[in-house]
Amino acid sequence: MTIDSYPGRTIQKNGKEYLYFGGTSYLGLQLDKEFQDLYIKNLRRYGTNYGASRKSNIQLKIFEEAETHLAEMVGSESCITLSSGYLAAQLVVQTLVKQGHPAIAVPNAHIALSTDNVIQTASSEEFHAKLTEILNLDKDIVPAILFDTIDFSKGQYPDFELLRQLHLDKIILVGDDSHGMGIVGAKGSGCYNILNQLKPAQLIVCASLGKGMGIQAGAIFGDKNTVDMLRNTAFFGGASPASPAFLNTLINAGDIYKKRRARLMGHLEYMEGIPHIKQLFTHITGHPTFEFCNPELAKFLEQNGFVFTNFNYPDDNGPIVSRIVLSAHHKKKDLHKLVDCLQTFIP
Repeated sequence: MTIDSYPGRTIQKNGKEYLYFGGTSYLGLQLDKEFQDLYIKNLRRYGTNYGASRKSNIQLKIFEEAETHLAEMVGSESCITLSSGYLAAQLVVQTLVKQGHPAIAVPNAHIALSTDNVIQTASSEEFHAKLTEILNLDKDIVPAILFDTIDFSKGQYPDFELLRQLHLDKIILVGDDSHGMGIVGAKGSGCYNILNQLKPAQLIVCASLGKGMGIQAGAIFGDKNTVDMLRNTAFFGGASPASPAFLNTLINAGDIYKKRRARLMGHLEYMEGIPHIKQLFTHITGHPTFEFCNPELAKFLEQNGFVFTNFNYPDDNGPIVSRIVLSAHHKKKDLHKLVDCLQTFIP
């Protein structure tokens, strides 16, 4: 399905209007006029693009200001930003592998956390076996565990049961918090503080800021020594930075984020209170997504005027991902219509 404008509450398909419950615009900021006006103001100040290296002899102070702001927001010692979440994840993983740390991805880890040298696992049993094998080879080896903080198969947030089974004092945790930043945690701070309480040997969290925060950028959070080490890599120096206009928008949009997140949490509270919902979906409590694997339900929803996330992921050979996504741009009547429809569905 190809469209010619950003999808909001509704979407046009074959000349018909559908309610749109897909994508990753959790706060609905991309079409929010107040947020857009703030961005346009910053765009006029900083221009459409800033392509110079972060190691250039000319430095824009907005980068340091935004990174300090983000570190304070999530509760980390330090932070660096890049132009995308994918790039942020690759910087972390490639650097750790180059340093000699064995890297193991838990089942369902995002492709951004993958390189040719990352050990992939397809089940919890295989993951534990691979990790045990590495730890038994050399007690001085510190492996890196790669995972999505928001695992839609319910393996991580909010309890992180898989991680709690491990000897984390001997492990580097690398979490991709792209679906958590701006959404979960205290005031939308994401999962950094939750993971830090598990006391791993080292914690690094990377994230896209596009989903929850509505800006095109990626970020890496950790202790100062780790972040400084990543900052000094050729990878970071050679990569184009995040847009300064976007970063200043993030700093200035605190009240907008607060208002939009409160609205989203109200939508989520309503949906989580419908008993029938729990029978149809796999749902992570506290997160505005509802997964399902039922072609019959998918067809039923579309026939009744709903478009949602429904495609093979991460490539054509992957499983079909079907997901209802709530957004702050939805109205209460949209949710009521969705719930009324779901309550008439008989498997």
